[in-house]
Amino acid sequence: MGNGPAAQDPRGAFAAELTRLRRQLPGLTDEALARRAGAVVLPSGSRVAVNARRLGEWTGGHAVPRRFEAVMAVVHAVAQAVGTAAPDRAATAHWQRLWRAARDERGAGDEAGSPRVGHARRPSSPVVRAPVVVGRPPGDAAALRRRDGIAARIDAGLADATVRRVLLTGAGGVGKSQLAAAAFHRGGRRARLLLWVPAGNRASVLQSYARAWRALPRLGAGGDADPHPGDGTPAGPYGTGGDDETQADLFLVWLRSTDVPWLIVLDDVDDLGEMAGLWPEGDAGRSLVTTRRRDAALLRPGVRVVTVGVFTADEAVGYLAERLAPHSPGGTVHHGEAMAALATALGCFPLALSQAAAFVIDTGTDLPSYLGLLGDERESLAGLLPSSSPADEHGGTVTGTLQLALTRAQSLAPPGTAAALLELISLLAPDGIPEAVLLGPAARAWTDGGRHAAGAANGTAPGAAGRHALLALRALHRLSLVTHREPGGTALVEAHSLVQRATRDGLPAARRAGACAAAADALEEVWSAPDCAPPTAALLHRCAESLLSHAGDRLWSDAGMHPLLRRLGPHLAGLGCHEAARATAQALAGRAELHLRPGHRDLLVLRAQLAQAEGDLGNTADAVRLLTRLRGEAVDGLGPLDPDTMSIRLHEARWRMESGLITDALADFVHLAAEARTVLPADDPLVTAAEEHTALCRGLSGDAVGARDAYAALARVLERGPGPLHPSTLRVLCDLSRWIGETGDVRTAVETYRRAVDGLDRVLGPLHHDTLIARHNLAYWHGTAGDLGLAIEQFTTAAQDASRALGAEHPTTLTYRANLAFWRGAAGETDVAVEHLGLLHRTAERVFGPDHPRSLRIRQQRAELLHRAGDHGTAVAGLAAVLTDMERVQGARHPRTLETARMLADWTAERAAAP
Repeated sequence: MGNGPAAQDPRGAFAAELTRLRRQLPGLTDEALARRAGAVVLPSGSRVAVNARRLGEWTGGHAVPRRFEAVMAVVHAVAQAVGTAAPDRAATAHWQRLWRAARDERGAGDEAGSPRVGHARRPSSPVVRAPVVVGRPPGDAAALRRRDGIAARIDAGLADATVRRVLLTGAGGVGKSQLAAAAFHRGGRRARLLLWVPAGNRASVLQSYARAWRALPRLGAGGDADPHPGDGTPAGPYGTGGDDETQADLFLVWLRSTDVPWLIVLDDVDDLGEMAGLWPEGDAGRSLVTTRRRDAALLRPGVRVVTVGVFTADEAVGYLAERLAPHSPGGTVHHGEAMAALATALGCFPLALSQAAAFVIDTGTDLPSYLGLLGDERESLAGLLPSSSPADEHGGTVTGTLQLALTRAQSLAPPGTAAALLELISLLAPDGIPEAVLLGPAARAWTDGGRHAAGAANGTAPGAAGRHALLALRALHRLSLVTHREPGGTALVEAHSLVQRATRDGLPAARRAGACAAAADALEEVWSAPDCAPPTAALLHRCAESLLSHAGDRLWSDAGMHPLLRRLGPHLAGLGCHEAARATAQALAGRAELHLRPGHRDLLVLRAQLAQAEGDLGNTADAVRLLTRLRGEAVDGLGPLDPDTMSIRLHEARWRMESGLITDALADFVHLAAEARTVLPADDPLVTAAEEHTALCRGLSGDAVGARDAYAALARVLERGPGPLHPSTLRVLCDLSRWIGETGDVRTAVETYRRAVDGLDRVLGPLHHDTLIARHNLAYWHGTAGDLGLAIEQFTTAAQDASRALGAEHPTTLTYRANLAFWRGAAGETDVAVEHLGLLHRTAERVFGPDHPRSLRIRQQRAELLHRAGDHGTAVAGLAAVLTDMERVQGARHPRTLETARMLADWTAERAAAP
């Protein structure tokens, strides 16, 4: 080896040679190289397990392998990877000389193959002194994920001079200890003392601190770093005698006074009371804490919080692919789609993925079969993630870990409240439950189990139930069973789907029925409030869908369905999701027929929602026919002035209007509005809707001034009632804008529309259906006013927003794209616009059919652009064909049919008058 520095430092020479070998594979991680080395069959016929972290210690000069076979496994793995020949006898002898010299040079205090401690380096050595390591972190999990982003945040915290403690917090089983172990091993670059402490209880912490105190002489630096001589006799105020608690106290004092860099990992801190007086402090070092807790006692100056969540989708699929690859049952290959589905079903939860992989390997179950079991709520989570198939380097199961957290949460809240609140949460949407749902009267009644009512009778303060519910919610948050956050708007609660599944598994049938009813009551309370904002309504809808999927028939009885179920279809229809609204109404009506007698009001309401969805999807005639029949049944069974009957009458008249029967519809609306005002308040939504449609029919029948004045009066009523920024008020303002424009005051129409769009954008957001409609109509009036540039800009925004909110092939999106093309044609881009409309027409026919109103309207617009471009013959022929189809599908009196007939008559007269 020569006479250089390496000759005086055999361990450095060995590390340098191994590092040069390692650099031949710069793109391969230590984990991957270790796996390859472990798969190598050596000339002796044996295999040797190689640990990835040990490999890093070998190349860093901190440790020497116990066995020479481990060295050769790495050498062979590198040779195979780069495609070179296997090492011959001379190369093997060379490596053996290096290894033996490094092993013999190892200090007497070293453990074989472990980081060497208490052995001073020669000044000439390029290798840094190895730290003293006390305690044993967990080994690498199989198919370990690096999670570089989180690791970088941990390292940044440990390197920050203002940070004394890094807190890794997250639910049990998300991989906090694995991340801490990796940081622990990296800590040897900066720290001279590395201490791993299992911190589940006080005795374990004291024992670890005492061990660290006894190991301090191995630092070998003298002075402050050597508080007692290596022979065990006391030195100054320090000593090695006494029990664990005495030595732990001495160690804590040493931490505060030493200038030796140290890193202490406190793993799995559970009971903060157990840590009283045991937190490590000192300017020379840092501590890293893993815990599921998020208490205020942990969140203090000098603490950097790093939240550890579940895997990303790519990490989860990568883990499964690597973990399952060597164990495919029967030699079959686990397909990526199945692994992605499993990752999704388990919410990318690391502990669950590890247990599921172990179960699949142990039982030989293929992934589709396992997914089928997982999707069956009759199967318990404990049975599908059993203790008999344990996770890698984790002592618990998913259900056991969650139960431990719940037990701890229960100790932080009034008796029984945390578990009861988690029962409600388990039935709702995992990704966002409005806080008001869980803290309202219905939820409090369930959470407190009726105790608050008894307490009120005994003189207990009425606010106690609310405090109990909040304490329960915060206890669940503090133990990372839920996340309670306020993202600048509605305060939300989130829970992992596996926490919810495990909680539902433990609900007896009677308890589950009660929880479903309480959850439905809680959602209905918030949704029915006059000030329920649209973003909140969207969250409530997701929660209601989740509840419906878990409740089975528990929201139905002979008396009827829970009122919450009435809201689902109209909510979707209001967003423009008419296919989903029809599917929801169809499913609920089918279930109602199983539970309710014919003619029951809930059954009539659901069938009416189904009819409305048919109309919204373009089946106007079917909608009128169905609603006419339902109106007769409702009048006979409920009476003509029953609110549900009047709602059916409203929608029947609406679809008569849409079919072109304007005069008949106007009479129906006038009569309905007058009757509704006798039994309902003036600002009741049904009264308002009847008056809106009355005004609209006046306008459609030719009385634009009457329509404008009626909408203006209605807007004033709503501004005094719900307020100027209420969605109902803003919708009426949009209608008022239209009829202002129809009277000829186009500029005022544009300004009024702009106010409505700004309000809807502010209140509902840019992607709400009402905002989309208003922006589209503003674009139209810009075009009518001659501002073609502004019109095209607004049409472009409306089309893009509709595509984002509803999809590229939704009727609303196709409408906006068609109108954008039309106005581009009107601005002079005729050829491009005609071609674009042709493409859109083919899309509309493919998606909706040739008789859909959108398909017919695109054909009309295309003919109009051809006429503007001078191709009169093609335009007239095309428009005549459209008119024939409109009369057949929509009827001769439909507004769009009448418009097309007038246009065709004008064109025909122009051609006849032409020379």
